[in-house]
Order: sequence, then structure tokens, then C-alpha cells
Amino acid sequence: MTKDQVRGRMLRRLRQQKEDARRRRSEAIRRKVFRLAAFRRARTVCCYVALPYEVQTWRLIEEMLAKGKRVVVPVMRPRTKRLGLSEVRDPGAELVRGSFGVWEPAPSARRPVPLGALDLVLVPGIAFDRRGRRLGHGHGYFDRFLARVPKTIPTVGLAFRFQVLDRLPLAAHDRAVRTILTA
Repeated sequence: MTKDQVRGRMLRRLRQQKEDARRRRSEAIRRKVFRLAAFRRARTVCCYVALPYEVQTWRLIEEMLAKGKRVVVPVMRPRTKRLGLSEVRDPGAELVRGSFGVWEPAPSARRPVPLGALDLVLVPGIAFDRRGRRLGHGHGYFDRFLARVPKTIPTVGLAFRFQVLDRLPLAAHDRAVRTILTA
């Protein structure tokens, strides 16, 4: 299968998932994140803000903030096709729909954070393989971002079990995560 065929098949499965199953599995993954040693050590965590069909992260973000973690979310820069980073302190007040419908801080609420300040990165994906390689939406934002993340910073993909495949059709520019948490 081609990347586009796999992406299409997985997007259909993600969108067809029942809401209560998505919520229950997202909650199980959230608990696994909190048990990670890398998470417990982390002071600054980069976490994507989930699209409706992805592993949900809104509650995860709120709980990280409540635990005193510094939470950073990606900001899409369509002109350069790169991700910037911005600290978020009050998701309900600061986040708005940006490029591709992704939640990100409103321009007036952005607090830029350098890549080197991160201690942990939580990454979305349409599919992953067992070696941590990921397939995204095809725009390359996260691949370009992950290529810049220092190897010392743990990267963790969050996925539903059915999103982890034996193999993915990948290209040289596709980047892997170090760990995948599933439920």
C-alpha cells in the first residue's frame, strides 16, 4: 500500500471510532503518560492539541498545568511549513483554531519557547510502526520538527492500538519517535 492509501484507511478508522471508546482509550493513554519516568522528570512538556479523532490531549494538558508542569504546544507556520513552540497557561482562554483546524495559542497569547527548553515531546500520528516511525497528515510539519529535536529529549507517540502497524511505507524524511503509548 502507498502512504496515501494507508493514511486514508487509518483516517477512516480513526473517524469511525465511537466517541466513548475514544474517550476511554485516551484516558488510559493519559494515565500511561503520567506513569512515564521521563514525564515525572520533565519540567517542560511539548504536547499537541488533539484533532477530534486523535488521542485526546485537552485533559492531559490541563492536568499537566495543575501539576505544575510548563506546557508548550506547537504553532503551525504555514509560510515556512515549520512548527513553532508556545507556552500555554490557560488552554480554554488562549487556544483558537489555526491552520488545518488545529488548536493553537491565539497570536496575542503566544509565548515563544526555544526547542532546547523541552524535556519531553508528545507526538500525534495517523499511524506508527513497531519501530516508532510515524505517518502524519502528509504536510511534514512534525517530521521537520522531530528532525530538530535533540536526541536527548524523549519523543513519545500517542496512538490507539489499531494505529500501530507492522510496517509503514516511509520516505527518508519521515521521523520516528522513541516510544509509543497505546490503549
